[in-house]
Amino acid sequence: MTKSDEVQELISSNNDLRKKLNPANEKYYSNLLIYVRTAGLFYDDYEVESKLLEILQDIIDAQNDGSTAEDYFGQAPTDTANQLTASFTKTSLRERLKFFGGLFGITAIWTLVIQMNGQEQQLNLVPFVLNGIFMMVLIFAAFWLIHQTIYSKIFEHKAISFASAWIVSLLTVVIFTAIQFTKPAMFNIPITNNLIIIMNSLILIGSIVALFLIKAKWRPVMIAAEPMIWVIALSNIFKVYAPTSMSKTILVITAILSVISIIWFFSYFQWNNRKHQ
Repeated sequence: MTKSDEVQELISSNNDLRKKLNPANEKYYSNLLIYVRTAGLFYDDYEVESKLLEILQDIIDAQNDGSTAEDYFGQAPTDTANQLTASFTKTSLRERLKFFGGLFGITAIWTLVIQMNGQEQQLNLVPFVLNGIFMMVLIFAAFWLIHQTIYSKIFEHKAISFASAWIVSLLTVVIFTAIQFTKPAMFNIPITNNLIIIMNSLILIGSIVALFLIKAKWRPVMIAAEPMIWVIALSNIFKVYAPTSMSKTILVITAILSVISIIWFFSYFQWNNRKHQ
């Protein structure tokens, strides 16, 4: 059993044990869990999940003795959590480089799919770099924002939480779209229709194979992103073969399917996060 599998087992045990908590203790612990998990990207996952499971077991024991989680850990759980995270072991430089490499790999595939559209017949290297950097910033920002606001009273209001999510999503889409149009001519690489077909076909095959080979921690990302990759890759292939008169039809169908795949992307992540909270 790999360490990743052991981490998944700890998370599964955590999910099962949390069902034993009463509503007040469950809310207290869930907030603490999110606060700890979002404290940083480069803590040892096994150590983090082991400690969270240990805390959960302590809360269950306290609950059985008639005490609340707040009685046991105090009214300032962030103090306890900060002391806890300060003691966590950080991952090695190699693991961090693997993380960044994997992240850049995912964004590179996504950028390649977007640029292999059969219209411009060229690749531009700048969006490959900018998309990778933007994705890293986005992930770090998301962790930081969740970590800083989990105990903020203002975000307990659904309207404010919903509006904030939409604003962040809109900004993300705007920045991401702007990056795709940042294509200095000096970084253009010409490509042929045959190469477009071959590359998009390989992307389709590779994305399916990756579902079975990728590590468990990355699988949710692949499952969420796969439909978007398939829609755009297939659209790119059809654009090469289809007559010009069908361009608008392909564009409309692609747009509709893209919206559906984006809804799937966020819906799946929301469901997956709830499952592993």
